[in-house]
Amino acid sequence: MDIKVLGGGGEVGRMAILVRSSRGRGVLLDYGVSFDENDRPVFPQHVRPRDLCAVVLSHAHLDHSGALPSLYVSTYVPLYSTSLTMELSDIMFKDMVKLSGYYLPYTDEQVRAVMESALSVVYGERLEVCDDIYATFLNAGHIPGSMMTLLEVEGRTLLFTGDFNYADTNLLRGADLYGVPHDVDVVIMEGTYVAGTHPPRERLEHEFVGKLREVLEGGGMVLIPSFTLGRTQEILVTIVKHGVTEYPILVDGLARQANQIVGKYPQYLRDYRLYRKAMEVALDVPNTYVRKNAVKDGEPTIIIAPAGMLKGGAAVYYLKKLAGNRRNAIFLPSFQAPGTPGYELLVKGEAVVDGSRVKVEARVEWFDWSAHSGRRELTEFIKRFSPDTRILLVHTEPVSALNYAARLRADHGIDNVYVTLGGEEISL
Repeated sequence: MDIKVLGGGGEVGRMAILVRSSRGRGVLLDYGVSFDENDRPVFPQHVRPRDLCAVVLSHAHLDHSGALPSLYVSTYVPLYSTSLTMELSDIMFKDMVKLSGYYLPYTDEQVRAVMESALSVVYGERLEVCDDIYATFLNAGHIPGSMMTLLEVEGRTLLFTGDFNYADTNLLRGADLYGVPHDVDVVIMEGTYVAGTHPPRERLEHEFVGKLREVLEGGGMVLIPSFTLGRTQEILVTIVKHGVTEYPILVDGLARQANQIVGKYPQYLRDYRLYRKAMEVALDVPNTYVRKNAVKDGEPTIIIAPAGMLKGGAAVYYLKKLAGNRRNAIFLPSFQAPGTPGYELLVKGEAVVDGSRVKVEARVEWFDWSAHSGRRELTEFIKRFSPDTRILLVHTEPVSALNYAARLRADHGIDNVYVTLGGEEISL
C-alpha cells in the first residue's frame, strides 16, 4: 500500500489522500479546496483520473469536495458516497461555480458528470471498489451523511476519518467507533482541534439559549451567521429543543435548500421528530422582498443565514441592517478564521463587508459549537488503537499538531502519531 498526501497535510483545507495498491491504480479519498487571501480556490496536487479506480467522498464541505469536478472532464471515475452527501455536494458545487466560476477549472457540465458517476453507499456497507480493494463505510458524526472509510488493500487496512465527531449532538449520533478494528495498520485522521477542548455541550446550549432569550426579551433581533451544512441544522434543532419558538425564526440563503435535502434522510438524524418540528417552526426567506421586510419593523426575531464567517451570503445583508442598534445581537456559532470579517468583528467590533466598513453597535457573542472532536476526544480515539498502528495527523495546523504529538509521548507514552505534510508519501 502506498499513500500520498495530495492536500490537507500541515493545513486545514483541500483534503486529498491517494491510496495505491501494488497494481498501481488508486483510490482517492476526498479532493477539496481551500481559498487564498483573495478568495481564489486553491486545489490539491494533481492526480490523473485514468490512474484512479475509485473516489470516496467523506462529506459535502468544500474543503473535502470542492475540487472533485475538475477530475470529471473526460473520465468518469466511480464515486462512492452517501446519497445525502451527493445531494448536498450538488448544491455546493453549483454555488461555487456561481461565485468563483472565473477561477475554477470546471463548469456545471463537470458537476453533472460528478453526479452521474456517483454510487450511493450506506453505513456498515462493505464493497469491492477496485480489484482486491474493499471499503467499509461508517458514520463519522460530523454533518448529516458524513462517513469514515475503512480500506482493505492487499492484506493491509487503512482508516480515513475525514472530519469526525466523537460526541452525540442534538442533530447527529457520534462517530461509529464500534465498527473500527483496534489493529488497523494506518489511521489517517483529522486533527483540526488538537490545540483545544470544546466545552460540555449542555453548558454550551444553556449559555447560548440564555443569551438568546436575553436579546429577544429585550426587544432585539438576533443574527446567527451560520455554515450552510450541519451548523444551521444543529442551531435550529437546539433552539426548538429548548422551546424558543414564540419568536419568528427565519432561515435565508443556501441553508434553505440544505434544510430540505437533509429532511429527506431521517436515517442520518439522531431525532427526526425534533428535526421535523424545527422545519415546521422555521420560516424560509424566499426572495429580496421578504428579506427587506423581515428587518423593516425591528420586531424580536431570530435570523439564521450563511455565510458563517460573514465572507458573503445573506448574512452580510442582515449584518448591515442590524449592526447599528444596541438592542440587536450577532451570535457567531462557528470558528472565525483570522482575516475573515467574522474574526474582525470579534476582535475590533467592526468589519469590512462588501467593500465597506461596518461599525457594529449590536451585541456580539461567540459560541464554541463544533462538529469536530476536540483534543480530549482525539486522544481517546488514538488510545483505541494498537501501538503498532501508524497514526497520521492531517487537516491540522502543523505546529499545534507537533506539540500535541509531543504531549502524547510525554503524558501517555504514545509514540505512533505522526504529523503529515503535503506531498508526503508513505509505503507499507
